[in-house]
Amino acid sequence: MYEITFNGKHSYSDYDLFIISKSIQPPSKDKIKVPVPFMNGGGWDFSTVGSNGEIVYNTREITIKFGIDSNNVKQLYVKYTKILAWLQDTGQQKLIFDDISDYYFMAEAETPPTFATFIMLGELEVKFVADPFKIGVDYAVNNLWDTFNFEEDYMQTGDFDVVGTKTITLYNPGRLVMPIINASTAMSIIYNSKTYNLSMGDNKPYGLKLANGANNITVNGTGHIKILFRKVSL
Repeated sequence: MYEITFNGKHSYSDYDLFIISKSIQPPSKDKIKVPVPFMNGGGWDFSTVGSNGEIVYNTREITIKFGIDSNNVKQLYVKYTKILAWLQDTGQQKLIFDDISDYYFMAEAETPPTFATFIMLGELEVKFVADPFKIGVDYAVNNLWDTFNFEEDYMQTGDFDVVGTKTITLYNPGRLVMPIINASTAMSIIYNSKTYNLSMGDNKPYGLKLANGANNITVNGTGHIKILFRKVSL
């Protein structure tokens, strides 16, 4: 039985809900166009100017229709009250589908769900507003076997001991992503011909994003470095 986990609770295990249908819609592009008179093609497109060429997307909609079973009408409405609090009494939370368990969506039920009853049965339709990308539950390095996706993941480590200079290759299975780089001491890295200085502890170098596929990084210094990132996908 494939259900969802949201707000730390499982739809079936915690609320006896079962999914009747679901629809995960892709996000639309966030376009910024300025019309220019007498110009072919509709004018200038500034959609990727501020994002350094990266396409920007709007939020996406996820609609789930649940069935609610009960022994009597009173129990049905007690269940409905608890379900409503679970869905509505929170902001944006991780939404995980059992059949897409290696990813999560950051989503919120911004509007109240629709609710219909038939004797002792109930039907609930929830519309989630989610961020455009789904994100890997686990880091894309040091992957655990229980969440490893043989279709897209790489078996790789993000931990490296460095003495002087070391060149490493990391594989990103998803879209552009900014890694967290933990250094045991001050070091520097070179990526795409640009040097980034690292301080001891966690670093998020501004402008450094790992591309899809192989990423070659040269590390300069002596100590231990750990590079962590999650796969990001439409």
